[in-house]
Amino acid sequence: MASRSYGHYCAVAKTLDMVGERWTLLVVRELLDGPKRYVDLLGGLVGISTDMLAARLKTLEEAGIVSRRTLPAPAASKVYELTPLGLELRPAMTELARFGLRLLGEQGDDDSFQVHWITPSLWAMFQPERAQALSLTVEFRVGADAMHARVADGALHTRPGHADAPDAVLTFADAATLTEIGRDPAASPAAVATGRLHVQGRPDAVQATRELFGLNR
Repeated sequence: MASRSYGHYCAVAKTLDMVGERWTLLVVRELLDGPKRYVDLLGGLVGISTDMLAARLKTLEEAGIVSRRTLPAPAASKVYELTPLGLELRPAMTELARFGLRLLGEQGDDDSFQVHWITPSLWAMFQPERAQALSLTVEFRVGADAMHARVADGALHTRPGHADAPDAVLTFADAATLTEIGRDPAASPAAVATGRLHVQGRPDAVQATRELFGLNR
Protein backbone atom coordinates (compact mmCIF):
# COMPACT_ATOMS: atom_id res chain seq x y z
CA MET A 1 0.00 0.00 0.00
CA ALA A 2 2.85 2.41 0.82
CA SER A 3 4.23 2.21 -2.73
CA ARG A 4 0.91 3.43 -4.10
CA SER A 5 0.41 6.17 -1.51
CA TYR A 6 -0.11 9.79 -2.51
CA GLY A 7 1.98 10.68 0.52
CA HIS A 8 -0.51 13.35 1.61
CA TYR A 9 -1.51 13.72 5.26
CA CYS A 10 -5.14 14.13 4.18
CA ALA A 11 -8.23 12.01 4.88
CA VAL A 12 -9.35 12.04 1.23
CA ALA A 13 -5.88 11.02 0.01
CA LYS A 14 -5.68 8.21 2.58
CA THR A 15 -9.06 6.90 1.43
CA LEU A 16 -7.92 7.00 -2.20
CA ASP A 17 -4.70 5.20 -1.22
CA MET A 18 -6.97 2.35 -0.15
CA VAL A 19 -9.81 2.33 -2.70
CA GLY A 20 -8.79 4.70 -5.48
CA GLU A 21 -7.31 2.20 -7.92
CA ARG A 22 -9.16 1.20 -11.09
CA TRP A 23 -11.93 -1.40 -10.45
CA THR A 24 -11.63 -1.26 -6.66
CA LEU A 25 -14.85 0.66 -5.94
CA LEU A 26 -16.69 -1.42 -8.52
CA VAL A 27 -15.74 -4.53 -6.55
CA VAL A 28 -17.27 -2.78 -3.53
CA ARG A 29 -20.37 -2.00 -5.63
CA GLU A 30 -20.80 -5.69 -6.42
CA LEU A 31 -20.56 -6.63 -2.74
CA LEU A 32 -23.12 -4.08 -1.58
CA ASP A 33 -25.75 -6.71 -2.50
CA GLY A 34 -24.20 -9.25 -0.11
CA PRO A 35 -21.65 -12.09 -0.29
CA LYS A 36 -20.62 -13.31 -3.74
CA ARG A 37 -18.49 -16.07 -5.19
CA TYR A 38 -15.46 -15.19 -7.29
CA VAL A 39 -17.30 -16.32 -10.45
CA ASP A 40 -20.25 -14.05 -9.59
CA LEU A 41 -17.94 -11.09 -9.13
CA LEU A 42 -16.28 -11.85 -12.45
CA GLY A 43 -19.69 -11.95 -14.16
CA GLY A 44 -20.75 -8.64 -12.63
CA LEU A 45 -17.52 -6.81 -13.45
CA VAL A 46 -17.74 -6.86 -17.23
CA GLY A 47 -14.32 -6.18 -18.75
CA ILE A 48 -12.14 -7.05 -15.77
CA SER A 49 -9.45 -9.71 -16.17
CA THR A 50 -9.12 -12.61 -13.74
CA ASP A 51 -5.67 -11.38 -12.70
CA MET A 52 -6.97 -7.88 -12.01
CA LEU A 53 -9.93 -9.15 -9.97
CA ALA A 54 -7.65 -11.40 -7.92
CA ALA A 55 -5.28 -8.49 -7.29
CA ARG A 56 -8.07 -6.12 -6.25
CA LEU A 57 -9.61 -8.69 -3.90
CA LYS A 58 -6.21 -9.32 -2.33
CA THR A 59 -5.68 -5.60 -1.76
CA LEU A 60 -9.15 -5.18 -0.26
CA GLU A 61 -8.65 -8.17 2.02
CA GLU A 62 -5.31 -6.79 3.22
CA ALA A 63 -6.97 -3.43 3.89
CA GLY A 64 -9.71 -5.09 5.97
CA ILE A 65 -12.48 -3.97 3.60
CA VAL A 66 -13.34 -7.43 2.24
CA SER A 67 -13.22 -10.83 3.91
CA ARG A 68 -13.50 -14.35 2.56
CA ARG A 69 -15.35 -17.28 4.11
CA THR A 70 -16.76 -20.68 3.20
CA LEU A 71 -20.51 -21.15 3.23
CA PRO A 72 -21.92 -24.05 5.28
CA ALA A 73 -22.70 -27.37 3.58
CA PRO A 74 -24.20 -28.29 1.21
CA ALA A 75 -23.09 -25.13 -0.65
CA ALA A 76 -19.55 -25.08 0.76
CA SER A 77 -18.65 -22.29 -1.68
CA LYS A 78 -16.06 -19.63 -0.90
CA VAL A 79 -17.58 -16.16 -0.94
CA TYR A 80 -16.31 -12.62 -0.56
CA GLU A 81 -18.18 -10.04 1.50
CA LEU A 82 -17.72 -6.56 2.89
CA THR A 83 -16.45 -6.31 6.44
CA PRO A 84 -17.96 -3.79 8.88
CA LEU A 85 -15.24 -1.39 7.71
CA GLY A 86 -16.14 -2.05 4.09
CA LEU A 87 -19.84 -1.45 4.78
CA GLU A 88 -18.92 2.03 5.99
CA LEU A 89 -18.26 2.85 2.31
CA ARG A 90 -21.99 2.56 1.54
CA PRO A 91 -22.79 6.26 2.15
CA ALA A 92 -19.87 7.29 -0.05
CA MET A 93 -21.03 4.93 -2.81
CA THR A 94 -24.55 6.36 -2.50
CA GLU A 95 -23.28 9.89 -2.96
CA LEU A 96 -21.09 8.87 -5.90
CA ALA A 97 -24.19 7.38 -7.53
CA ARG A 98 -26.21 10.52 -6.81
CA PHE A 99 -23.51 12.61 -8.47
CA GLY A 100 -22.99 10.16 -11.33
CA LEU A 101 -26.65 10.02 -12.34
CA ARG A 102 -26.20 13.55 -13.68
CA LEU A 103 -23.30 12.39 -15.84
CA LEU A 104 -25.02 9.47 -17.55
CA GLY A 105 -25.93 10.36 -21.11
CA GLU A 106 -27.14 8.01 -23.81
CA GLN A 107 -26.01 4.40 -23.47
CA GLY A 108 -23.33 3.75 -26.07
CA ASP A 109 -23.12 0.64 -28.22
CA ASP A 110 -20.13 -0.54 -26.19
CA ASP A 111 -21.64 0.29 -22.79
CA SER A 112 -22.53 -2.79 -20.74
CA PHE A 113 -25.44 -2.69 -18.31
CA GLN A 114 -26.65 -4.99 -15.55
CA VAL A 115 -29.68 -4.00 -13.54
CA HIS A 116 -28.08 -4.79 -10.16
CA TRP A 117 -25.63 -1.96 -10.83
CA ILE A 118 -28.41 0.42 -9.78
CA THR A 119 -27.99 -0.59 -6.12
CA PRO A 120 -26.12 2.61 -5.10
CA SER A 121 -28.67 4.70 -7.02
CA LEU A 122 -31.53 2.97 -5.20
CA TRP A 123 -29.90 3.91 -1.91
CA ALA A 124 -29.68 7.50 -3.16
CA MET A 125 -33.44 7.49 -3.92
CA PHE A 126 -34.49 5.55 -0.81
CA GLN A 127 -36.42 7.50 1.85
CA PRO A 128 -35.94 5.56 5.11
CA GLU A 129 -38.35 7.75 7.06
CA ARG A 130 -41.15 6.22 4.98
CA ALA A 131 -39.96 2.67 5.60
CA GLN A 132 -40.58 2.35 9.33
CA ALA A 133 -42.68 -0.71 10.26
CA LEU A 134 -42.94 -1.57 6.56
CA SER A 135 -42.31 -5.01 5.04
CA LEU A 136 -42.06 -4.99 1.25
CA THR A 137 -40.22 -6.71 -1.62
CA VAL A 138 -39.84 -4.80 -4.88
CA GLU A 139 -38.43 -6.27 -8.09
CA PHE A 140 -36.79 -4.16 -10.78
CA ARG A 141 -36.56 -5.55 -14.31
CA VAL A 142 -34.89 -4.49 -17.54
CA GLY A 143 -35.52 -7.13 -20.17
CA ALA A 144 -34.76 -10.56 -18.70
CA ASP A 145 -32.38 -9.08 -16.12
CA ALA A 146 -33.70 -8.46 -12.62
CA MET A 147 -32.78 -7.43 -9.10
CA HIS A 148 -34.91 -6.99 -6.02
CA ALA A 149 -34.99 -4.87 -2.91
CA ARG A 150 -36.33 -5.96 0.44
CA VAL A 151 -37.52 -3.29 2.86
CA ALA A 152 -37.95 -4.34 6.48
CA ASP A 153 -38.05 -2.25 9.65
CA GLY A 154 -36.71 0.84 7.97
CA ALA A 155 -33.76 -0.92 6.28
CA LEU A 156 -33.13 -1.57 2.58
CA HIS A 157 -31.51 -4.83 1.44
CA THR A 158 -30.76 -5.50 -2.23
CA ARG A 159 -30.00 -8.70 -4.11
CA PRO A 160 -29.44 -9.53 -7.79
CA GLY A 161 -31.97 -11.77 -9.54
CA HIS A 162 -35.70 -12.33 -9.27
CA ALA A 163 -37.58 -12.30 -5.97
CA ASP A 164 -39.61 -15.34 -4.95
CA ALA A 165 -42.84 -13.41 -4.44
CA PRO A 166 -42.43 -9.66 -5.01
CA ASP A 167 -45.11 -7.31 -3.73
CA ALA A 168 -44.46 -4.89 -6.59
CA VAL A 169 -42.62 -5.18 -9.91
CA LEU A 170 -41.22 -2.27 -11.91
CA THR A 171 -40.35 -3.19 -15.51
CA PHE A 172 -38.33 -0.62 -17.45
CA ALA A 173 -38.21 -0.54 -21.24
CA ASP A 174 -34.44 -0.03 -21.19
CA ALA A 175 -31.53 1.21 -19.09
CA ALA A 176 -32.06 4.76 -20.36
CA THR A 177 -35.57 4.85 -18.88
CA LEU A 178 -34.30 3.59 -15.56
CA THR A 179 -31.53 6.20 -15.58
CA GLU A 180 -33.96 8.98 -16.48
CA ILE A 181 -36.18 8.13 -13.51
CA GLY A 182 -33.19 7.72 -11.21
CA ARG A 183 -32.07 11.21 -12.16
CA ASP A 184 -35.57 12.67 -11.88
CA PRO A 185 -38.17 10.51 -10.10
CA ALA A 186 -40.86 12.97 -11.23
CA ALA A 187 -40.38 11.53 -14.75
CA SER A 188 -41.99 8.23 -13.71
CA PRO A 189 -45.65 9.19 -14.49
CA ALA A 190 -44.66 10.15 -18.04
CA ALA A 191 -42.72 6.91 -18.43
CA VAL A 192 -45.80 4.96 -17.33
CA ALA A 193 -48.03 6.91 -19.71
CA THR A 194 -45.74 6.18 -22.67
CA GLY A 195 -45.31 2.49 -21.83
CA ARG A 196 -41.62 2.77 -20.95
CA LEU A 197 -42.34 1.78 -17.35
CA HIS A 198 -44.84 -0.86 -16.24
CA VAL A 199 -45.76 -1.12 -12.57
CA GLN A 200 -47.50 -4.22 -11.25
CA GLY A 201 -48.51 -5.42 -7.80
CA ARG A 202 -50.96 -4.84 -4.99
CA PRO A 203 -52.18 -1.24 -5.00
CA ASP A 204 -50.90 -0.62 -1.46
CA ALA A 205 -47.48 -2.11 -2.34
CA VAL A 206 -47.24 -0.01 -5.51
CA GLN A 207 -48.10 3.14 -3.57
CA ALA A 208 -45.57 2.27 -0.85
CA THR A 209 -42.91 1.72 -3.52
CA ARG A 210 -43.62 5.11 -5.06
CA GLU A 211 -43.29 6.79 -1.67
CA LEU A 212 -40.16 4.87 -0.68
CA PHE A 213 -38.25 5.92 -3.80
CA GLY A 214 -39.77 9.37 -4.31
CA LEU A 215 -41.72 8.41 -7.42
CA ASN A 216 -44.78 10.44 -6.34
CA ARG A 217 -43.10 13.78 -6.86
